[in-house]
Amino acid sequence: MSHPDTPVPDPDAPGRALVPTQAPEPAAAVPARPLATFLVQLIDGPAGTLRPSRLDRSRVASARYAAGSR
Repeated sequence: MSHPDTPVPDPDAPGRALVPTQAPEPAAAVPARPLATFLVQLIDGPAGTLRPSRLDRSRVASARYAAGSR
């Protein structure tokens, strides 16, 4: 049901293409250590071991609280 008076857009005009019309640009370079600050938060003390998980720390805290209330 096309209408003869419907304007046809210029193929080079910006529009709503459903598929990419240009080649993708190369991705930006990833920093060498993107998660360094996150990993520093997990390191526990000078020994360099990883901290226990939050669930384990919560269990230990609950046990200490329960033992202290007796």
